Amino acid sequence: MDALSRTIQAALLYEDGKTLDSVVVVPLIGGCPPGQIRVATTFGGALAYDIYELDDDEEFSSMPAYPYLATIPVTTDDLDD
Repeated sequence: MDALSRTIQAALLYEDGKTLDSVVVVPLIGGCPPGQIRVATTFGGALAYDIYELDDDEEFSSMPAYPYLATIPVTTDDLDD
């Protein structure tokens, strides 16, 4: 945890919940890591978000784990006019 910037490194895990996908830096909110992380990706060639959910919100290690939850495609219906 970086006390000056109030950020923490988080481990994003693949669908198996055990294998490391990547490590990202996220802000601490009220001293706690966020419950979910969205990462931009593509799905069938279109913009989408991979959603990762905090594995254990009771004990925050130096690097909390976020297993993959779902991929949410973004459609043109989601865009502002």
